[in-house]
Amino acid sequence: MTARRSHLSQQIEVSETQMSADAFAEHCRGLVKRFLQTAIVVDDEALMSADDIARVRGVETPTRQPRKPVGDEAAKGGSGSHSLYTKGVIDAFSELGVICGVIGPTETAMDAIRQADIVVLDWRLKDDDSEYALKLLKDIVTGEIDRNALRLVAFYTGEADLVAIREAIEGELRRVGFNPQVSGAATVVYRHGRVVLYAKPSVNVPTALRDRRVEEEELPNRLVDDFSEMTTGLLPSIALTSLTAVRECAHMVLDRFCSRLDPAFLAHRTCLPNPDDAERQMVNHVAEELRGLMDYAVADQSPAGERAVAGWIRKRAGDPPENFRFGQKSLTNDQALALAKAGLSNQNVLGKNEFECLSTGFGGGGQELDEELAWIITSRTVFNAPPPTLCLGTVVGRRGEADDKCQAAQLVCVRPRCDSVRLSKKTSFAFLPLGEPRRGQEQLIVKADGSYRRRGIGLDASGWEIREFEPDSVRYSVVAQKDDSNQAFVFVDADGNEYEWLGELKAEFAQRIAQVFADTLSRVAVDQSEWLRRSAQKGA
Repeated sequence: MTARRSHLSQQIEVSETQMSADAFAEHCRGLVKRFLQTAIVVDDEALMSADDIARVRGVETPTRQPRKPVGDEAAKGGSGSHSLYTKGVIDAFSELGVICGVIGPTETAMDAIRQADIVVLDWRLKDDDSEYALKLLKDIVTGEIDRNALRLVAFYTGEADLVAIREAIEGELRRVGFNPQVSGAATVVYRHGRVVLYAKPSVNVPTALRDRRVEEEELPNRLVDDFSEMTTGLLPSIALTSLTAVRECAHMVLDRFCSRLDPAFLAHRTCLPNPDDAERQMVNHVAEELRGLMDYAVADQSPAGERAVAGWIRKRAGDPPENFRFGQKSLTNDQALALAKAGLSNQNVLGKNEFECLSTGFGGGGQELDEELAWIITSRTVFNAPPPTLCLGTVVGRRGEADDKCQAAQLVCVRPRCDSVRLSKKTSFAFLPLGEPRRGQEQLIVKADGSYRRRGIGLDASGWEIREFEPDSVRYSVVAQKDDSNQAFVFVDADGNEYEWLGELKAEFAQRIAQVFADTLSRVAVDQSEWLRRSAQKGA
């Protein structure tokens, strides 16, 4: 984070005390420019020099022709309309601080594509048709379903009929199980990504799509704008700043955990009761180093601080600005900004108990968004490899049973993590029930069947459950198995009962539940004066 950071920080900086809506958009775009590092272009007619491109476009007969011209205005492109001047693209990406590679449609193309932030494809890559391009698109989106990767794919083509291409892309995405939405004439949005279409400079596209025809040197900036549209917001700004810090300073962490310390690591590993624990311990310490980098970057740049919040509110209010509706109260742009700046406890516009209407008032979907963010704050991401293990904080849904609202009975495991490993025989695990939340009850958010639900943690002894499980013979812990019917992970107890894995709480939140549970167990039963007990409840 040296010269590049300083230069781009000047671009992001806005002189206004309170950021405007346009300045907020530029602020987010600046963060995207710092974040993006790699782009890959897949094209089988790449030309490196300006002389080559002039020769092909000016003299030679084009190697391909558009398949479906649209009227006179969408006539076939000129000579060489399918060729690509790669030096112009590479240099333009370089000016943005992005490393760009150009490859042909080879069998190993996907290996490079998976590493890129931005992917640019030609529409006709093999055998003069679009089948290979659609196959690449399918491989990209289906290969990232589990990761929910934020992906921008661009088609930069010599075809004139962009609408026909967009319709073909929509159809392919539907065939693989997505629900694509059209955003404008040349953009398709799907789940966590989008596909954008641009025409090469010599193509005669319809008048309504002339803005989609761009020179090679202009394409990178347009793609940065497209990526920025996907990530404009307060939370994305924090995430982009954090991840940029990790990307720019990853070598500092590598230097900290250098091979010179291998003997000390082996000594530490040898001293542990279970030497295999050393790997996970070091992962925790690497994570702390990365967290330090992210903490510093966010504190230094304040990507979602007071000024950014002001820009966000002005952008949300629109022009002319509309009032924000918090329950029965209507707040102006400035009042909403003052509320966000001062906080609910330090202003006199809304009451402290009106917190439930804040998300709706700021323009969101209300409780659903609150529940999703609460789930993110309390739960950790667990990837499919290795499969989840049963331990403190594991949330499961018992199959075959239902509560009063026809939901699978849900439980949270409270067996300590250190007692959930190195298991060699059938072992008992304790669970607390999750049900409808009550006032004053410890609560969490459970994600099941794509929706979020607030649940109360049952501490009453009548709801505690003890179940026995057989540990995995290789990992010496209770490991979930994938159900081929719905791809869910399932634990099976010694009696054959199935428990679907629903998530895992973050360590500190799981420990809090364990502490509350321990406090419940440690209550002391005494005989005392009933008059004295009631008097204490009533107060002086």
